[in-house]
Amino acid sequence: MAELIVPSPISSPAGFITNVRESSGLIRLDLELDQPMPFLPGQFAMLNLAGARPFVFSRPFSILAAKGTTMSFLYRVVGRGTRAMAELKAGEPMTVLGPLGKPFPGLAEVGDKPVVLVAGGVGLPPLHNWLVRYGRPDDLGFFGGRDGGDIPWDLLAGSWQVSVDKAVDIPAGQNAYEGLVTELVAQYPALQDDRPRVLMSCGPIPLLKAVAALAKERHWDCHVSLEEHMGCGYGACKGCVVPVQDLGPAGWRNATCCEEGPVFEAEEICWDKYGVAPLPRAD
Repeated sequence: MAELIVPSPISSPAGFITNVRESSGLIRLDLELDQPMPFLPGQFAMLNLAGARPFVFSRPFSILAAKGTTMSFLYRVVGRGTRAMAELKAGEPMTVLGPLGKPFPGLAEVGDKPVVLVAGGVGLPPLHNWLVRYGRPDDLGFFGGRDGGDIPWDLLAGSWQVSVDKAVDIPAGQNAYEGLVTELVAQYPALQDDRPRVLMSCGPIPLLKAVAALAKERHWDCHVSLEEHMGCGYGACKGCVVPVQDLGPAGWRNATCCEEGPVFEAEEICWDKYGVAPLPRAD
């Protein structure tokens, strides 16, 4: 099996091109870099404003696409940083550090096993890029959103099966399953045989836990990309640790998501500890 060659990270100045609203909540950010930044699906970049008002910490974003020196990301406005990005004007300067992190397996790693891609919300970029870059006839994509308005229909371009929490605001000519995206995957007709598959997923923690459980039940290989808060992007600040299995006395350890991930094999993660707030001390 050929070894996966991961591109080396670079730091590049960038100019803001445009924000494109892909759905009611999802925005595509297009940047013009000083130089091309090759990447693999699942890798991410640290973005920051340049000039007089940079963030104290750069913000991590999965890479949606790149063409030449133009690079695209997908985000949702949830705080001060993303709000500032939504208010950028053409030509405003930014900085991009990337690509960073461990990517999803490529075709050499998955072999002849069909791939099932399961994305939720802003977890779409790495899986969308995987399907565009590597997709074969038997590879299937599933995307879950809040309602029809939250679905980036143009990005999905009819290549993905869609689920919504509430079947409202579905555009004419489009179809969506009402319920959890993992329910849609579990009952999808083409996935009812015993054929070995590889499941890849990115999205919120409840989705990843459900995906890991489904993959274990079906005996599928499973790789998940974890969405963690990152301050540096290369393992120095230890702000993005996640619990993983370990042979030491405790049976687990904290792994830096940015450096050892963000893509992990699902069986590596201690799911009973992941995303669980620690109990307060009873002093």
